[in-house]
Amino acid sequence: MSEDTHALPEFKPLTDVEKGIYKKLEDDIPNLHFLSETLIFQCIRGWETEDNRYDATVENVKRIIAFRQKARCTELLSEPSEDVDFFLEHWGSEIYGEDVHGHYFWLEQVTTIHAPELLGRFDDEHMKDTRSVLMEALEVKKGNAIATSVNTPHKHIYVMDLSGVTFGHFSSSVKRVVKNVIVEMGNLYPESVHKMFFVNAPFVFRAIWGMITPWLHPVTKEKTYILGGGEKLLKEFEAAGIPRASVPKVLGGQAEPISLKSLIEGWRVSGAPVTPPAIKTEVEKEVEKEEEGQKEEEVQKEMVEEGEGGKSES
Repeated sequence: MSEDTHALPEFKPLTDVEKGIYKKLEDDIPNLHFLSETLIFQCIRGWETEDNRYDATVENVKRIIAFRQKARCTELLSEPSEDVDFFLEHWGSEIYGEDVHGHYFWLEQVTTIHAPELLGRFDDEHMKDTRSVLMEALEVKKGNAIATSVNTPHKHIYVMDLSGVTFGHFSSSVKRVVKNVIVEMGNLYPESVHKMFFVNAPFVFRAIWGMITPWLHPVTKEKTYILGGGEKLLKEFEAAGIPRASVPKVLGGQAEPISLKSLIEGWRVSGAPVTPPAIKTEVEKEVEKEEEGQKEEEVQKEMVEEGEGGKSES
């Protein structure tokens, strides 16, 4: 059974604790707003299970800001780059329909990720920097915004199709690529995945899953599923709130692909998109309300003083 949309933490309004953390982050991190409002709140919620939640949040927010500045994430969708073009040519990535909550279905396939070519050009850090172009494109496509009462969906469903995978796909170098996908991107874009599926998983993958799980955060493990294929897979998707109309045809569904590569190439021609500004947060609204109240008090005070002045003159 799929969850009730309004019961999902993603759609719940900001709590008083979250508002307090946000305000403290503004005081402690001068360049906090280098991040979008959505990403700030994803960070606040991304480390809520840590023993020292605030310190963990600060540490990771600073790390994410440093990464985004180094990788020049804001320019990735607009500025032509040979590295980005090479990466997009060798790393297939497509989005399809939505689940019942509005989460996009994002599919990547082992057979369209050309690991030898990618590893021949990029080291681990450069790979991580360049792969973020796909995450940036997805964030723009989702049009993320955090609201004060009802939030729009800022997560997605990630699916890796393992059809055709063999032991050869899991050499030490290829495992680095998988780690880049699952772990590193999750740390840089926290709270962005609603559910993660590895589908058409052969026995060989299940056998090595134990090598991958130590990389995963416990929260990520809870929303990760290893499934087979065929009709049983479609039923599993339906139980998770993903209708057949939103599932890729390659997996037995009805949805046509939208290539992230084609979206990026189109945006370069039509003008770089930007993630829509978030609806003002509760903290910002409270500050504005206080300022408006102070202005109103000053106006009333001036009116009283002017009235008293008029009486003394008469």
